[in-house]
Amino acid sequence: MMQKGSPVRTSDLLASLGWLKHAFLPAGVLPPEETACGHQRHSATVVMSEAAFPRKQCEADGVIAIDSRPVAVYTADCLPVLIADTRRHHVAAVHAGLKGTLAGVLQQAVAKLLDFGATPQSLVVAIGPAIAPCCYELGEDMLGKIAGNPLVSAPRWFSAQPHNERAVRPQAQATQHGIWFDLPDLARQMLLAMGIPAAQIDVLPVCTYCSAEPQSSYRRNSHVSDGYALRYSWIQRRE
Repeated sequence: MMQKGSPVRTSDLLASLGWLKHAFLPAGVLPPEETACGHQRHSATVVMSEAAFPRKQCEADGVIAIDSRPVAVYTADCLPVLIADTRRHHVAAVHAGLKGTLAGVLQQAVAKLLDFGATPQSLVVAIGPAIAPCCYELGEDMLGKIAGNPLVSAPRWFSAQPHNERAVRPQAQATQHGIWFDLPDLARQMLLAMGIPAAQIDVLPVCTYCSAEPQSSYRRNSHVSDGYALRYSWIQRRE
């Protein structure tokens, strides 16, 4: 259930495009009823909106619409990535956790949009609330696998836990003497490597663990058992 006062967040970049609507919804709030959304498996599978409506009838971690149907993904700590093509007015919603990001879900979504007439320079991308390096601890052994991805030049991580000045509840406590990893920046690096201009990539500075509304984080719930609810992010071309 949505907490009183929980914000609906938007991207300034996407909001500047007059031909679409979008939202990063608070935990527990459903997207519009007619929204297409896949049954997510941390895969690189991206489908068209007609294959993902009614919601969750096919397995997919990205959905593209070339019409006016809204498309969405649901997340808890993973990256919700909304993409708009200013050339053809097509949109996409992508669920990009670490596993799916490394598997290539962002590349698949961008490639399909290019097939439909986009160019890297016509794409505008917003990365919504997700777990941030202030709270995302990984085992150091993961760095080799991440750094081996051809689209990643220098994965961003910290040996000491960063302080999040926006935190409204305690940050995650270290549990494995690992590293603190920047998942949003991993996606940003990949998008840059695909030719999308830096000025057209927006990263919302909201950590689901420590600075989003209550019950936003699966990982936090696994640590302190205060519950979590899925967070939907959706995008739609206006009629």
